Amino acid sequence: MDDHEADDPVDVEESPVARTVLLLAQTLRREFGVDIDAHPGGAGAEAGAINRAFRASVGVVLAGAVPPGEMSEFGTRVLEIAARRRLAELGVGADVAARLLASEPDLDDRWLAYLALAPDSAVEDMMRIEP
Repeated sequence: MDDHEADDPVDVEESPVARTVLLLAQTLRREFGVDIDAHPGGAGAEAGAINRAFRASVGVVLAGAVPPGEMSEFGTRVLEIAARRRLAELGVGADVAARLLASEPDLDDRWLAYLALAPDSAVEDMMRIEP
């Protein structure tokens, strides 16, 4: 991947890696439904098992496609794409989605994975408390 590709979000969003991650998130949501253990954890608390497994799987997908020095940044971008798409699927507008994506900065990729995996009911609950 050259420098132009790394800076171009369209390339990342339409990449085979992003499509694979989106499919993986969709498959996990279907498999586990509302019982998905995707919570992001917090200070002194580990993220849920499916959240951790999803992020580990994303790492495996990235390992075959992204130079090692770009894995962290690319992984975050791909997880953000998956989270944005999930929120859009559920009818969350772009402004509200941006606020939700930024609402837990201390949780890093765990929060993005949570949003990508969250069942409909969890997003509905977030929307009830969203200002």
